[in-house]
Amino acid sequence: MMETARYAASDGFAVDSPATEPQRRTVRVLLAGMALVAALPLALAIGTSGATRHAAEAWRGPIDLLEPEMALVPEAVEKVTRVSLAAAGELYALFVERGYQLDEAKRGADAVPRMVVERLPRDLASLESTDLRKAVFIKSLLPLLLLENERILADRARLERIFADRAQGTMPSIADSVFLDEIAERYDVDTDRVRDTLRKVDAVPVSLALAQAALETGWGTSRPAQAGHALFGQMVYRDAADDDGRVRRFDDLPGAVAAYALNLNTHRAYAEFRRARERAAAEGKPADGHALAQHLQRYSERRMDYVRDVRSVMRANGLRALDRARLDAEPG
Repeated sequence: MMETARYAASDGFAVDSPATEPQRRTVRVLLAGMALVAALPLALAIGTSGATRHAAEAWRGPIDLLEPEMALVPEAVEKVTRVSLAAAGELYALFVERGYQLDEAKRGADAVPRMVVERLPRDLASLESTDLRKAVFIKSLLPLLLLENERILADRARLERIFADRAQGTMPSIADSVFLDEIAERYDVDTDRVRDTLRKVDAVPVSLALAQAALETGWGTSRPAQAGHALFGQMVYRDAADDDGRVRRFDDLPGAVAAYALNLNTHRAYAEFRRARERAAAEGKPADGHALAQHLQRYSERRMDYVRDVRSVMRANGLRALDRARLDAEPG
């Protein structure tokens, strides 16, 4: 199967489940460490200066193998409260209990709880109040988007540190080398090309993501959203000649959010989106979802009509202010 941008087809990508990636990386690094333990005595026994020096250098920081930083998902992101409630009323009551208010989040005055809502309520469409339906939808997705951005920005900060050290002549540790390999694979990038790498590993404005998700799913009521956690209309094709792709299904909402961010950060259809985001950062400006929407014309075959609709949803629901929202430090 081939996954592409929604309508801009040709070069697809594959995404592993975020829940399994850190464990797999940990196993890889530990196996690499076991191999080094086995190789070091042999290198010493052979006695060649090159072999000994190489093995010693590889093993100079064995504690690196156990560092929490070796996983792409930082430890802080794992500190979340997972929520699986079938009814919209129950979920909304939980938000009220936690003091989770969108008005406060828009002002940046109150933290968004680290709540991972794993699925949308099945009765979302039956809510009589449109405002209530929208509130449940936004409150469900906002923490997921902020958590994904937190993970991406943690990866970016680590990359910046590695690149700075490398520029000073310091070789990456074993854990950092594994991390670079994982970044290269995940983002389809040559990590020797610093600017290209950092252009791809960056956050997506939550205002843009929320507007797209609302538009694509009818505020969470569409069948793909309910049955397959499909929030952003991403398509899967059998091959490059397949014009009748299907909407990609996900195991849960966090998986859909991670795939969406990776799509915008890697697919060639959104290269200008990434360059515009980079230019804003270089000017010291925050990423503006309304402005960046201009560069998502290839997200839909409707082109500029789609962009106008995304901006309309953003404007009508005051979503741009949610770019100031921040996560609580600890799960509540």
